Amino acid sequence: MTDAPTTGSEFSRTPPATPLAATAASRATLVGVIALLATAAALVHHSTGRFWGDLAAYRTGAAAAAAGDGNLYQVAYRGADGIELGFTYPPFAALLLRPLAAIPAEVAVGLWTAASVAALVAVVRLTLNATGVEPGRRRLMTLLAVLAVLPIFPVTGHLQAGQVGLFLLWMVLYDLLPGRTSRWGGVGIGVAAGLKLTPLIFVGFLLFTGRIRAAVTAMVGFLATIGIGFAWRPTDSAWFFGGGLLDTARVTGDPRTILNQSLAGALARITDTPDVAWVWAVTAVVVAAAGMALAVWCARAADQLVAVLACAGTGLLVSPVSWHHHWVWWVPALVLLAERCRRHGHRLGAVTLGVVWLVLVASTSWVLAAPGGWDLHFTGLGLVYSNLYVLMALAGLVLLTGWLSRRNAATAERGRDYFSGPPDGFRIAAPE
Repeated sequence: MTDAPTTGSEFSRTPPATPLAATAASRATLVGVIALLATAAALVHHSTGRFWGDLAAYRTGAAAAAAGDGNLYQVAYRGADGIELGFTYPPFAALLLRPLAAIPAEVAVGLWTAASVAALVAVVRLTLNATGVEPGRRRLMTLLAVLAVLPIFPVTGHLQAGQVGLFLLWMVLYDLLPGRTSRWGGVGIGVAAGLKLTPLIFVGFLLFTGRIRAAVTAMVGFLATIGIGFAWRPTDSAWFFGGGLLDTARVTGDPRTILNQSLAGALARITDTPDVAWVWAVTAVVVAAAGMALAVWCARAADQLVAVLACAGTGLLVSPVSWHHHWVWWVPALVLLAERCRRHGHRLGAVTLGVVWLVLVASTSWVLAAPGGWDLHFTGLGLVYSNLYVLMALAGLVLLTGWLSRRNAATAERGRDYFSGPPDGFRIAAPE
């Protein structure tokens, strides 16, 4: 005889699992979306010969590096629009990208797009897992979230350019999110930094949050990528790490371009001059210190995902150049906000989510700036329009400060033994 579970028992509290058919359908749909986008990308490139300029620059650089030492930073890909794109990553990245140079362009575009969308799916799943979504619902919610974020400009721009950012995002999240702690923690950050230097900010995050072993592992991994680069292409490595990495002119001709959504770009647009080095340096130091302190505060409040997002946003703000597609970090931020709004029924949060999503989709209009001749000079409301990502990120950091202050005040009022989330309920379970 089997006893039915009583009210309040573990069984009665377990949410009903998603039907197997629905889970299989969600998985099949995700695979179909990946295949459809990859095929469409390959066909568009084959018929037009346009777009995927960054991927073409990767392939050009990798082919040059394969031909011999000293070639990597001497070549550039010239697109149909006349813009030349050189290779701006460490030699280690060129080594890993060599297989792309050995296959036809259309095949490379298709495979890269498929891998990028797969990385996007993985990022969404990691985020949902960190927010505590039940395993039975995770597959369907992953599908819905992926379909929701695909139209935002950081994602569409990333896929259209053939960028590497989604892979770096996945590697960093896998290293830092709750439940991923292991002896190998930090390896993902180290390798990601070896491909592109910007993830190095997370080494500081690990240090300041007391994860010394992971920080050391990340630095050892990063230094190993440098060593591999020097062993493979010593001349190219010496040029890059000897000062070439500081040459922002190889990244952008003018920091005022609307697609550069960093503090440096915002300041250049506000002052209408590309020469903002000293103003940017002072501002960047202040924002970096405040942003990192805020990220550490979040981590100590046991909200690891928000802490990682605060650190990422800070890094994007203080970087000399942060292209629109670098802001793929909006993906986990949107998923996090959506899940907490759903769970706690926050109407204001839902409105905020909708507004941010609309802004990120509408910013696609920035692609018209250069052809329209209004890419560099802005006045009035144009300064708001041209700095949307910077303004939203700064606003997010300010709101996060208020959120944590209210949480601490509420916790103090309830006493030391009362462990609760923020007063508005926006909180993840503490990591193990």
